[in-house]
Amino acid sequence: MRRLGAARRLLGRLRANPPVAAEVTGLPMPPNAAVLCVGHAAFDTVYRIDALPPRPTKVKATGCSHSVGGMAANAACSIAALGGQARFLGPIGDDEVGDRVVSALREAHVDVGDIVRVAGARTSHSAIIVEADGERLIISHHGDALQSDAVPALSALPAVVLVDVRWPAGARAICRHARARQAAIVLDGEMGNPELLVELVPMADHVIFSETGFAQWLQAGGGSEGRQPHARSAAPAGGMNDPAARAAVLTELSVLVSAGATLAAVTFGENGVLWACRATTQQGRQDAGIRTGHQPAYQVAVVETLGAGDAFHGAYALALAEARPLDEALRFAAAFAALRCTRTGGNRNLPRRAEVSSLLARGTARVLP
Repeated sequence: MRRLGAARRLLGRLRANPPVAAEVTGLPMPPNAAVLCVGHAAFDTVYRIDALPPRPTKVKATGCSHSVGGMAANAACSIAALGGQARFLGPIGDDEVGDRVVSALREAHVDVGDIVRVAGARTSHSAIIVEADGERLIISHHGDALQSDAVPALSALPAVVLVDVRWPAGARAICRHARARQAAIVLDGEMGNPELLVELVPMADHVIFSETGFAQWLQAGGGSEGRQPHARSAAPAGGMNDPAARAAVLTELSVLVSAGATLAAVTFGENGVLWACRATTQQGRQDAGIRTGHQPAYQVAVVETLGAGDAFHGAYALALAEARPLDEALRFAAAFAALRCTRTGGNRNLPRRAEVSSLLARGTARVLP
């Protein structure tokens, strides 16, 4: 309970005050690159309403749409939209919902040759309610296909593999396989399975937590407090503008980098990303200590936040596959995720690379003092 309270106090401090703006620049068009996305695929039905009612009643939807969803599937669609080669590996049922998922992924130009159809199993599906201000409520039914331990043997892996925490058997097996093949592992550190998250974090090269996933990881004993006394719980009250609160998170991330990760980060939505990574020498060797920083979020007119975190992970993984420096990869991912929030339509209406380059060239980003 003490760790739970400490984690809640820490994350409660990370609320933003209005920031100032800073200019950033665009990125050139790279060669085509490939990423394997491993984990969850679902079929989403999205209802749009003006606002959630304060008490149970009937609410008229202002719009309704359907799209493929799930963390790894969303990331794969993002990669394909940006011109990358996206492969999806994950379990779905042999039901009608599964057929819709496969059809939607193909429509998004995602390679589904590695998908696992589990006989007699049900595919995940979600009802998502989006308010007029872009915030959302997600009601998910995780199909029993995710319980499958049928992980296909892959003869070849791309240089970058993205893994989420929804398919335990697949996440463990592919992480082991990727490490043996020296492929870079990007872990989507989302909430929902803290025990698996604690297990996978040491296996990943790039660990990117959501705010809630980071909280669960801390609560499950994944942080430095689970190994030795630490000042994290003593961080003073404040917001994302409080240097002491930010330093507490950055210290936890730095510990992960010291333990072997190339990059560790926490996404905070409109408040940007706190990150730590291995510093490199001028000769490119990663032996110059640890760098920490804050990647601001880009200022956009938000229409819908659904899938923004998955979009960030997908764009970041693609930037790695394109051999971009980590700073560029973070900026690229932040710009793509911001643009994802400016439109409805789910994975049928994702930003394209030209839009990302334009935002990077002209956009303003929220920065902290």
